[in-house]
Amino acid sequence: MKDITLAIIGLGKLGLCTAACFAHAGYRVIGFDIKKHYIELLKKTYKAPFFEPNLNDLLQEAKSNLLFCNDIKEVATRASVFFIIVPTPSKDDGSFSNKYITDVFRLLTPILKDRKDFFIINVVSTVMPTSGESQLIPMLEDMTYKKVKKDFGYIYNPEFIAIGSVIKDFLNPDLVLIGESDKRSGDVIEGIYKQVCKNTPYIARTSIINAEAAKLCINCFCTMKISFANFLAELLDNVPGASAKEVTSIIGKDTRIGEKYISPGLGFGGPCFPRDNEAFIRFANNYGKDAKLQKSVVEINNSQLHRAVEKINREIKNINPKRPVVALLGLAYKPFTYLTERSQQFEIAKNILTNDHLKELRVFDPYVKEDYGFNKSKTLEECVENADVVVILTPYPEFLDIHAWQHLMNSKGKIINFWG
Repeated sequence: MKDITLAIIGLGKLGLCTAACFAHAGYRVIGFDIKKHYIELLKKTYKAPFFEPNLNDLLQEAKSNLLFCNDIKEVATRASVFFIIVPTPSKDDGSFSNKYITDVFRLLTPILKDRKDFFIINVVSTVMPTSGESQLIPMLEDMTYKKVKKDFGYIYNPEFIAIGSVIKDFLNPDLVLIGESDKRSGDVIEGIYKQVCKNTPYIARTSIINAEAAKLCINCFCTMKISFANFLAELLDNVPGASAKEVTSIIGKDTRIGEKYISPGLGFGGPCFPRDNEAFIRFANNYGKDAKLQKSVVEINNSQLHRAVEKINREIKNINPKRPVVALLGLAYKPFTYLTERSQQFEIAKNILTNDHLKELRVFDPYVKEDYGFNKSKTLEECVENADVVVILTPYPEFLDIHAWQHLMNSKGKIINFWG
């Protein structure tokens, strides 16, 4: 199986990690991206220009199997399986755009149409359900003058990873989802993952439309659990003696519910969960259905920002001294990433910055390097020293280890922990 060459088209946060994992497992991998300066940097250094745990080590160890290339002809003639991992940005109506996928098709098909052997197009990018059979496969057939199943295979194979743990998630997945046009292509993709995964994941092989729907549904179900836990926290805040953390810990032990995504905190953010909910709502609308449950999930999620800002401002107003020093811990939407895209933590910090009752607002995040106009501290200790109010926004382990730094605060200071 490892004698086949894999092409990774799109070397962003997921694509570069995918290329590194496949190459490290022993596959010959060609990584392609349209940005020439980016390819030159990768060829020269074999280092990522962005942070992702363990990625640089993997790139160095896999160098002998990994070629970075900006020549689409070389990619299209040498590879047998093409993993397309490009952005599918949200449109104004909430659905995903396939523009960048079809741009890739336009690059590949002039060369692929002359090939005599069977090849596989594997779309990893998240797409709207029905995209494969209604748009992408017909486009490939028209452009190559070939027929799916007979001359080439089409696979929809989305990943379930999180920024900050991409390598770990990729190598140890709970699920490998393969939407296949034909058994032959599905067998090839299943064989690749069996060689790469360090665990033994459940491999779901299904139709293309079922895989497209499953990808959206899994993410939306996860966010439903998050919003339930956050609504519960908001409710139990008003019940004397009740603890949302303890209640969610108990209900998570029921295997019908599970412990993942069922703890109180802030709302979900980042590049995937919010837009996947919007896309699901649009998908339902396209078939005359009102996704009431998912709309409530989004509504509850959006309300967490107001709830958090209100709680912080209330503590600032009530604390003595009247012009306190406030420390905010975390800007990224989750630990171990620099991303502030649709981050409630980031929006909370911007809101608190406008509070006129502050003496000083400090912010610390170990991975977010830009200051964004905040007074950024260099260390956790510097941020909390003599602070009157400390707010834990992003649940880094070192932030949650309150006993390790609490003594540095004002002895009468207040800690607000949205994760405790």
